[in-house]
Amino acid sequence: MIDSEAQDGRDPLQELWNGDAQLDFLAREAVREALQKHKRNGQSVVVWEDGKIVTLLPGEIPVSVSESNAP
Repeated sequence: MIDSEAQDGRDPLQELWNGDAQLDFLAREAVREALQKHKRNGQSVVVWEDGKIVTLLPGEIPVSVSESNAP
């Protein structure tokens, strides 16, 4: 069924994602937790910024270890 939907040019995954605040929150929370873990463990992360690949050192990771985005 998803294959037939994909053939008409629509992206079924994007359609599932659009407008779903819970999925958006969970994805953002997962990213926040991953960034916190890297920062806490002294590990750098690689991000896409202004059209370039950039490596952020642990002190440059823009997330507080105690930060929370809970609704």
